[in-house]
Amino acid sequence: MPAKKRESQRRLSTAPLRDFIHVRDGLARELRAKGELEEARQVAALRKPPIGLWIANQLARLAPADVKALVEASARLRRAQSAGGASGEGLREAMHAQREALARLADAAGRAALEAGTKLTLELQRRVQNTVQAAAVTEPEALGDGSLEKELMPAGFGELLDSPPHASVKEPLPTAKKDDVAAARARKQEQAAAQAREKERARALHAAEEEVRHLEAAAGKLEENAASLVKKAAQAREQADAARRDAKAAAARALALRSPQK
Repeated sequence: MPAKKRESQRRLSTAPLRDFIHVRDGLARELRAKGELEEARQVAALRKPPIGLWIANQLARLAPADVKALVEASARLRRAQSAGGASGEGLREAMHAQREALARLADAAGRAALEAGTKLTLELQRRVQNTVQAAAVTEPEALGDGSLEKELMPAGFGELLDSPPHASVKEPLPTAKKDDVAAARARKQEQAAAQAREKERARALHAAEEEVRHLEAAAGKLEENAASLVKKAAQAREQADAARRDAKAAAARALALRSPQK
């Protein structure tokens, strides 16, 4: 993609989703004012991107280090296969690094979804992951600066190579595919476990908040009761003091009555 077109795409892709039309029309006006009529026409014809593509393009802004880690892990994965190490330690390490980067990017995708006013459902998360995983191999530069033009699907290990595998790696290739399937299954299990943990965390948080509200209400009632008891105690103390004074006065009168009259 030409640098000028990439910059236009980046500006549109990273703009808030709700402002896409406004930013697109403003960019088209800028290009027309510069005499770049064809570029302006192309920009003006662009439609609002699907939410999955928009979120994928936000990752360059929200988690650039994780995007870079995914690109590097994907490159190591390609090198490990092309070197004939489809079942070796290098491949396993690259696959692990790729899974770790994808997991961290899923968190960033959740934040991007919130910015767009939506939730990162499992289906939306799958679309975003497919796009970034494929782009890390086929369009790493566009992924790195947030200028992807469409949602993508990841290719299999064999399709990731630029040229047919060397004869020495033909035998390990089925193992690599099995590892690919196992990795995909492991990612699904990790995602399911993460979703379950998030649901449990949300449930525990809700229960804790309810308990806090209950205890605060109980504490408020107890404080009210304590204040009422303090007030009643003060009144009782005043009544007791008055009764003692009355008793002393009565005792004095009784003593006077007992004394013989002179």
